[in-house]
Amino acid sequence: MNKKIGLLGALFVISLLLAFQIGVAKSYSGENLPIKARGVKNVIILIGDGMGVGQVEITRLCHGHLHMEDMSYGGYELTGSLSGPVTDSAAAGTAIATGFKTYNKMISTVKVGGKVVNVTTLLELANYSGKSTGLVSTTRITHATPAVFASHIDNRDKEKEIAKQLIEHKVNVLFGGGKREFDSETLELARKRGYEIVYTKDELKNVDGDHVLGLFSDSHIPYVLDRDNDTVGLLDMTKKAIELLEKDPDGFFLMVEGGRIDHVCHANDVPSVVAETKEFDDVVGYCLDYARKNGDTLVVVLADHETGGLGVGTDYGDPIDEDRILSVNASVDKMAKEIKNGGNPREVIKKYTGLDLTEEEVKRIKEAMNSDNKYALGNAIGEILSERVGVRFISHKHTGNPVPILAYGPGKEYFKGFRHHVDTSREIADIMLFGGERYVNVNGIGVIKGDADGDYRIDLDDAYITLNYYVGKTALNSDEKRLDMDDNGIIDYMDVVKIMELVES
Repeated sequence: MNKKIGLLGALFVISLLLAFQIGVAKSYSGENLPIKARGVKNVIILIGDGMGVGQVEITRLCHGHLHMEDMSYGGYELTGSLSGPVTDSAAAGTAIATGFKTYNKMISTVKVGGKVVNVTTLLELANYSGKSTGLVSTTRITHATPAVFASHIDNRDKEKEIAKQLIEHKVNVLFGGGKREFDSETLELARKRGYEIVYTKDELKNVDGDHVLGLFSDSHIPYVLDRDNDTVGLLDMTKKAIELLEKDPDGFFLMVEGGRIDHVCHANDVPSVVAETKEFDDVVGYCLDYARKNGDTLVVVLADHETGGLGVGTDYGDPIDEDRILSVNASVDKMAKEIKNGGNPREVIKKYTGLDLTEEEVKRIKEAMNSDNKYALGNAIGEILSERVGVRFISHKHTGNPVPILAYGPGKEYFKGFRHHVDTSREIADIMLFGGERYVNVNGIGVIKGDADGDYRIDLDDAYITLNYYVGKTALNSDEKRLDMDDNGIIDYMDVVKIMELVES
């Protein structure tokens, strides 16, 4: 009797091992058979690049009630990277996209034993579960934040390679700036892969297709205060992206970035901070309305990091001049360029802000014009504007301040308290795959590859445990190596996918 049980057990183990080999073979063959997602249908992640609490508050003071205030749940995101407490957008975006901390400048890659290893992203996870995918930004679409969701590279500055990878990943919707990063070879690749390519507001309005590449500026899309009626805005792109993606019966994954909040914070440009954050909040409002009408949509709003250390107010009782902020009709960048091209500083500042510069302020601007720092002039103008309207920044760089996170829709209750980007990433993956809640027994990793709960079989509990307890780890010991399904030295979303493939094969 005991021998019979032993034989059956051995056959069971062999069958599981064979199933594992078959599952790996399927994945490596490039078939990428969809896994069945059992969670929320649609996921929308809205990232205000550089947007801290101060940026939100000054915008609220100028414009009144914001759509962000209508989000049901919220908390604070810690943003530090492996490089230290002050992250850049590449490392912060990688943490949001993959659940892994990495070093600044790295795009969805980590270092393992001296090698650079690719880390699977939420967008790729959505693709494996059969969903359509989209990326939208007011920066170049090859810039760090959009790049982390659908490319893998050791340095964010390699934007032409990122452009090629975005197309190779066949992201359904790619909208933003960055036309200069798409050379003729990459554009031809896009056409061969079925992309319709559009460049103007009218073309965006009329386009329809399964794969659309929209490149609406040579570099970044112009600042809100510098646009004309032909400029494509963040809300235009978001509306069209959802219109195209929602056709998929399996749902969609969409990341939208208000990318130029960060840039105007670097310049300490308060009026543009308000304008860019208000545009981002308009997108939040649109996505909230969509989620209210479609009960199967999760909306998560957050920032990758804070920029500038913006403080609202400078002393007790000192007023903030909201009217002056709202009356400015050009970005600091535009003013600086006009002065560099020969414009009189007094006249340029007066034209766009209504301010009469003091002698001391004119002196500061002229000193900045002679600086070797190409940003010095814009920074000086931004500092003067900030002082005049009653707001202060502590720097022109990123800070390590926690940033807000807000959520609405199925699973919203899980996004609260203090957390790091990596925790938020895994939470989104959990809600997308499993609905955010599954009761499991955790008895320790078993001897069979992929058996995360030690019960000598492979089922969805193993995928769930791997996602919630082990994603983000380097596979160092023998137990963890049994959850590293593709043997690349890390436990990431791809290992969860491979376990789910075993369950469904």
